[in-house]
Amino acid sequence: MTPEETAAALLGEARLRRAPVKALPEPIRPADDAGGYRIQRALRAWFAERGDPPPAGYKLGCTTPVMQQMLGLDAPVYGGVRAGDVHPSGTALPASGFRAPGIECEIAVRLGADLDARGRPPSREEAADAVAEVMPAIEVVDNRYGDWSALGPPTLIADDFFQAACILGASAACRDPMTLDAATGRTLVDGAETGRGRGADVLGHPLDAVCWLAGALGTQGTILRAGALIMTGSLVKTVWLERFPAAARVEIDGIGTAEIRLD
Repeated sequence: MTPEETAAALLGEARLRRAPVKALPEPIRPADDAGGYRIQRALRAWFAERGDPPPAGYKLGCTTPVMQQMLGLDAPVYGGVRAGDVHPSGTALPASGFRAPGIECEIAVRLGADLDARGRPPSREEAADAVAEVMPAIEVVDNRYGDWSALGPPTLIADDFFQAACILGASAACRDPMTLDAATGRTLVDGAETGRGRGADVLGHPLDAVCWLAGALGTQGTILRAGALIMTGSLVKTVWLERFPAAARVEIDGIGTAEIRLD
């Protein structure tokens, strides 16, 4: 196996066992973000070899100032979303399925057309034309790492950057994607508001996050394909859950709500 395949196997086995992710051995540890993304692609292939259906899409991280400050990064990152980790609003999941779960309030989109950025970055208008659905969403992130700063961003990227589950509310079919920057979202846990943010916090506009992802994939010769789910990044600082059962809800003006319960 290549070093990337060996690293992917270690991360995949830890994910399936719900085991903590430790520092990868030095010979296979990614030295930079590019190395982390190579392992991430190998991890996607590792899951596919074990019967996973095609991935549902991508999650973006660190697209808002509040999340960049929390994680100590100044640029976005992305990870994959496994199809089996996408659930409808109202889903109840066992808390034991996560090591240290957190809740994030997000605007999700699903593409109805390819977005090809291999030649040039797409415009915001081109991204809007490619969007078929806009949805309120919860990303359940999982701190599988303990002290994530000790592992460093490349290893977090390799492991899909905290991704654990996505909870999707009903499609807001009438919402014009060009107006997503004006949306306000808030997170509630057990009925108490824990924070709020605006669509404009997401790289200036959630569609700009879609463009950034298309461009990042384009540098690898990859097209952002029709049907892909894109979680554009948390509007609100992650709420780490410590007591269960816990009920979480996100409300995004003009888009809708999404709910999850962890028992």
